[in-house]
Amino acid sequence: MAKTNRKVQYFAGLCVSFAFTFTGAAISWPSPAIPKFKNGEANIDISDAQSSWVVSLAALGAFPGCYLGKVLSERAGRRATIFSAAVPGFLGAGIILFTKIPELMYVARILIGIANGITAVVTMIYLTEIADKEVRGALGMLVQVMNNLGSLAVYGIGPFVSYTALNSIVLFISVFYAVICLWVPESPYFHLTYGRLAAARKEFMTIKGTKDEVWVDEQLETMRLHVQESMENKTTFKELITNLKYRKAIYIISGLKVLQYMTGSLAIQSYLEIIFRQSSSISGPFASIVYGFVQLGAGIGATFLAGYFGRRILMLTSSFGVAVALTIVGLYFFLQDFVQVSPKTLSSISSLPLIGVLSFNILYAMGIGNLPYIMQAELFPINVKAMASSAATMMACILNFFVTKSYQGIKDGLGHYTVFWSFASIAYAGIFFIYFFVPETKGKSLEEVQDNMRIKIDEVERLNKTENNA
Repeated sequence: MAKTNRKVQYFAGLCVSFAFTFTGAAISWPSPAIPKFKNGEANIDISDAQSSWVVSLAALGAFPGCYLGKVLSERAGRRATIFSAAVPGFLGAGIILFTKIPELMYVARILIGIANGITAVVTMIYLTEIADKEVRGALGMLVQVMNNLGSLAVYGIGPFVSYTALNSIVLFISVFYAVICLWVPESPYFHLTYGRLAAARKEFMTIKGTKDEVWVDEQLETMRLHVQESMENKTTFKELITNLKYRKAIYIISGLKVLQYMTGSLAIQSYLEIIFRQSSSISGPFASIVYGFVQLGAGIGATFLAGYFGRRILMLTSSFGVAVALTIVGLYFFLQDFVQVSPKTLSSISSLPLIGVLSFNILYAMGIGNLPYIMQAELFPINVKAMASSAATMMACILNFFVTKSYQGIKDGLGHYTVFWSFASIAYAGIFFIYFFVPETKGKSLEEVQDNMRIKIDEVERLNKTENNA
């Protein structure tokens, strides 16, 4: 084993992950913005129905963003695609800053969603391709930390500054993350897909921090053969969803995406201040700040946990904890809105929503909040990785849109408790899904992970042939 230095991997991972700070800020922006709509501070004539569209259209905008991310990452490279995400983000944030018209805000949120979709597709591909297998999980978890940092900035500052200042913060983040990524190296895997061995070699040596040319050539040859084999089998979207060898990975990632997004994380982040205003004895803005700090700390803690524990145990623990936390929040609203217990009784349990939401925050961050991103980049081979990541993120966009758009309607029609217990039921089902279907990938190279998936498919095909012959 050659002597290597992971300094570039860590710094590149940190800078590229910072793109998710914009995502976190954009997702959390409605939490302080909606109260400013309601109290007239924003000076915008907007109804609750229009506000729900403003919240949810960012998720819908991410849908075409995912496709753009897939196309750009394959043709222009991972590095250029990361920069390109800043353009629609900057335009969307700029429109929000200057407009007072709800319909223009719809357009702006769609543009912001496009930026988030591009980021979601390319960032995890890039991180998993540059990272050593020992630190791939930890680097991947940086995405959640940066997402949480963006949320904290909005939760911590947004309620106490003007509407214009809030929007200026989001606009600044869209520029800052593009600037700090100017130096990052391209993924060697991207160069290898086009046969640019010399360019791949140069980037590989930079990323690994080594000058041992013999070891570099050995590693590159292994990577080249794997990429060559994958690219010879380059496939269409139709084959991705019909070819048996990708079927298991599709099932696993689809299930994890449902678990990741249908447990309501985006809706909770978007309506956080409103939730606390309706339940907690702590004021909405201060409860949001507490949430933001806990979320950031949980993301940082999860980064270290990913280095010590396997994906399965973290996601199992996370799913169980999220289910219990959401059940607790739902119970409070059930007692408040349906049973209508006395004010004295309600006062004695007023801390339950805060405890439940903070617990959700911590347990979500340690597993199901980010590990599905890592696994979608691990389970698919390079010939379909961008397409598969794009499709998975498109699915997440649809789920996010459904959750954020239906939140207000379900809350008004069936009660707040129904919303949270629906989220909890998904988390309970997720425990069984992870236990029976999700493989462990920690400590394995990308080649090893995909070879293991291929071995299982070969076994199934061999059994099918035996049964047919019999």
